[in-house]
Amino acid sequence: MMIKKQRSIWISWHKHVRSRTFSRMLDIPIYEYLVTGNAFLRHGLSSLWTVYILIKIRPRIIYLQLSFMLLLICVLYKRIAGKRVVIIADCHTKALRQRGPRKYTRFFMWFKNKSFQEVEFTIISNSNLINDITKLHNRYFVIPDKIPFIRCSGMPDRKKYMVYVSSFAVDEPVHEIYLMSEKLDGIQVYWTGKINKLLIKDFQKPSNLIFTDYLSDPDYYKLICNADCIMALTTERDCLQCAAYEAMSVLVPVVVSDTTALRDYFRDAAVYTSHDPEEMAENVKKAMADRDRLIKNMTNLKQKRDKEFTGVLENLNASVEEIVRDL
Repeated sequence: MMIKKQRSIWISWHKHVRSRTFSRMLDIPIYEYLVTGNAFLRHGLSSLWTVYILIKIRPRIIYLQLSFMLLLICVLYKRIAGKRVVIIADCHTKALRQRGPRKYTRFFMWFKNKSFQEVEFTIISNSNLINDITKLHNRYFVIPDKIPFIRCSGMPDRKKYMVYVSSFAVDEPVHEIYLMSEKLDGIQVYWTGKINKLLIKDFQKPSNLIFTDYLSDPDYYKLICNADCIMALTTERDCLQCAAYEAMSVLVPVVVSDTTALRDYFRDAAVYTSHDPEEMAENVKKAMADRDRLIKNMTNLKQKRDKEFTGVLENLNASVEEIVRDL
């Protein structure tokens, strides 16, 4: 069913469950390269790595998780290789809406528009991004994340706890999590993610709040599998949450930000909250108390979303195959 022998690759400057799931479903290899820290060093090393991968593999079909410089490099490769190369860009909310530094916005957007002229198809995660992508071109597919498969294992001597899944990104509340934790007496709050000390240096940590720092996949999955509640928050109005998909996979009640995009996807299988600390704490308790109903709704929704994902991915693959045949 899927394209397998056309030297297809998925390439990303992040390590992301969504990209890995797409590559597995499309049966194509994924190449990931993650450099943290200094932006100049990160973009320089990532660019050199990308050039190496493209020269080594010489792919005909390139799926990429959108980063501006990554797309530019792939477009340059396509120009050199000729029209035989097909580019499909998976456009996450922040990258899609990025406009570059303020003083260089016009220059940045000119390059961005030119780059998207070389993209055969784009993928967006929800219909709220249609207005953004159509400013660049009209060849898009709306494909939310697939609910991942996570193998769970038990945790001995388990106490009641919730997990706030974080990457310390700019679209996450910080102070509010401290204040919420203070209101969850008797409930441990695990805060995941590589700690950004600059974001938390001014706050006094409540006794029930535990920073996990970076966790390996097995340790992270064990933590969320045995939780009483998972929380995933964002201030981006059209951003879906990987942690919410993971909560659905392991059937743990989830609390997410109250946005249209999240409500459209998770329907009655999640609890929705503002970022008011008192309301957040109450919604954590509500999710724990309503566990049985939420798990039932999650199970039904998961089956529905799996069928939708497979159908849309097949449509995308058929469209790519048609383009390849015509080249």
